Amino acid sequence: MDFVKWYKNKIESNDLNPPEFIWENIQDELDIHQSWQVINNHLEHKNSIKRNRVIAIAASLLIFISAGTYWILKPDAQIHDFQELTTEVNSAEKTILESKDTPAIKIVNINTQSVEEKADKNYLLAIANEQSLQNDSLKALVENTDKKEPDHYTIDKKLDQKIVELKYSNNELRLASADIVDQQLKSKREAFTKLYIGATGQLANTWLLNEKTYSGMESSSLTSSNASFGSNFGIYMGTNLTKKLDIQLDFNFLAQNNQNYNEYINGHYVENRMRFNYSQLAISFRYSFLSKRFVQGEHGINLGGYVAYLNNAYQTIDGQITNLTSTYNSFDYGICLSYEYVFPVYKQLGVGTGLRAYYGLKNIFAGDEYIPAYLNETKNASVNLSLSVKYLIK
Repeated sequence: MDFVKWYKNKIESNDLNPPEFIWENIQDELDIHQSWQVINNHLEHKNSIKRNRVIAIAASLLIFISAGTYWILKPDAQIHDFQELTTEVNSAEKTILESKDTPAIKIVNINTQSVEEKADKNYLLAIANEQSLQNDSLKALVENTDKKEPDHYTIDKKLDQKIVELKYSNNELRLASADIVDQQLKSKREAFTKLYIGATGQLANTWLLNEKTYSGMESSSLTSSNASFGSNFGIYMGTNLTKKLDIQLDFNFLAQNNQNYNEYINGHYVENRMRFNYSQLAISFRYSFLSKRFVQGEHGINLGGYVAYLNNAYQTIDGQITNLTSTYNSFDYGICLSYEYVFPVYKQLGVGTGLRAYYGLKNIFAGDEYIPAYLNETKNASVNLSLSVKYLIK
């Protein structure tokens, strides 16, 4: 007798069903509700950590922008000192012009030091030599300073007027004040004295940052995450806040974020292509400086943020196109960083090239009937090679 056949026949002909209490005991041991509670707590904790990370990044960006704004708008200490100095000078000038009986020696000493400190023979001789006032009347004034009771009112009115005119025309304090006034006016004119516009096109290496993309980069995974490319087209304009700091506004009519996968779906290894078409608005601070090394041009570093509106989203699997617009959020926002080198072509026209990076801070996956949003957290990211044309209006 064939033992294998006999044993196989016994196994196949066994129609006994296990008792119900066995399945109940197995179900009790599994603790499905408790297990799901543990899983849900873990997911909420993980989501909380990511949310705190986003808040920390946003707070850091806000602190940076606030510090930069304070640095740009803070009052210049030199201008503050000038304002105080100007007040003192104007007060002294007003006193001189209103008082016709002021002694000539006080007119000479219009600075912040006292009359007693300056009313000495050596000081007046120095003034006489400096102003080339070697006349008999001024010498008489100098000699009178040795007397206990100097007669200031005996000086000729002509000489008095001449000293006033010389003091007004040659006083170093007034010249210094004029220089500070000139610097102040120039510093005031620095802001919004430059205006430029331009157009830009970008070739973007884009990624959807989620668990599926991360796992697809592992060699052991059956899903493969492939490098994906999109293109951006738009215009920009900007003006200066200081000599080297600008504020720039970029608007991209088309900003594509794509992601390609190769994966098993329904037993077939197919290509899964995802396409997202946005309209994007970005605002950034631009630090720029000129360089004459190699080729004369302008270096520019931009740091700021962006907000984007989703026009449409599609998924193509094995030639079949599915609309995903309702599955993803309408808005996205994040930070952007770029470097650009603009070299002059003709007069006020320049051509620029550089790199730009975008990183989304929002979960763009809205969820569907099978997967909630927090189980498939997805963010946009891209590194772009840019080419632009820039025109300086003024």
